[in-house]
Amino acid sequence: MRPRPRPELQDLKPYSSSDIAGGRILLHANENPYPLPQPVMDEIAEATRALQLNRYPAPDPVELYELLAEYNGVDPSQVFIGDGANEVLLQSCLAYGGPGRKALLFEPTYVMHHRQARMAGTAVAESQRSEEFDINIDDAIATIEIERPDIVFLCSPNNPTGNVTSLDDVRRIAGVTNGLLICDEAYFEFCGVTALPMLDELPNVIVVRTLSKAFRLAGVRFGYGIASPELLDQLGRVRMPYGQSSFTQIAAPIVLRHRTEVLKTVETIVLERGRIEERVAELPDTDVTEGGANFIFFTHPEAERLIGGLAGKGIIVRDFTKQVPGAIRVTVGTPAENDEFLESLTALV
Repeated sequence: MRPRPRPELQDLKPYSSSDIAGGRILLHANENPYPLPQPVMDEIAEATRALQLNRYPAPDPVELYELLAEYNGVDPSQVFIGDGANEVLLQSCLAYGGPGRKALLFEPTYVMHHRQARMAGTAVAESQRSEEFDINIDDAIATIEIERPDIVFLCSPNNPTGNVTSLDDVRRIAGVTNGLLICDEAYFEFCGVTALPMLDELPNVIVVRTLSKAFRLAGVRFGYGIASPELLDQLGRVRMPYGQSSFTQIAAPIVLRHRTEVLKTVETIVLERGRIEERVAELPDTDVTEGGANFIFFTHPEAERLIGGLAGKGIIVRDFTKQVPGAIRVTVGTPAENDEFLESLTALV
């Protein structure tokens, strides 16, 4: 006698990232390479001393909602928080997807979107991006009209390719979508292009963001969504109690209060991104996609050899050859890390 798992999940392999064994320079997970400023860390550590771990965390941390609303220029009632952006994405699928419903993806894109839809019992339809990994807006609209999806995922900047979708295209996609349009803006701070200004006119849109990237808080696991209160009410129906730990409710507000200082690394990362893209584009047989996130994306006919060669030098990058032939994604590191990556890659090519 054994329990029977859901049969539709049997071809869904457990998620795994890069093998980082022996890694010295980790350029695989799109983390911010800079730790938080020491005074900010000290403030978090001091506040942690007062935690009462025998008590549940606050169910609705008011200050956190207010700080997120202030940063994004919205009302606190438009904010929904979760343990990382992935939880907000999954809860969106639970609330608006499910058996008998369908989600549409523009592939290649963030691999978790497909997984989150499937985890919620939602069927998945795919529309392929162009050879340059942009969304062909006419094809997208035609696909939406044929598939009539209940959820449309739109990742911008797109992970793993880095493409930024124009706001005109976002508006047109939202206008023909009868279901929920999820704008995944995890890398917004590195490009500055956002769908937020159109939320008043497009009540079927939720913008999902994170503090893991630009805010240097990947280890805390905190993300949030911004949408109309009516839309967020439905997400509240599938929300677990006491979602954010007491530590998260300490660390996230402190970092948001110090956001001017914390976000100073964004400019450096953007400049380094441009430098790496330019240098890699000069190498033989490489094709670089210009991006707007904190990583670069390129293809090479011997990508697997390059990935293995870099790993042999302790430099871990992300292998995307199963999604796109010859594709490699490389997180922007510190200038010294980027120099070593470029030197090693040039020697291998």
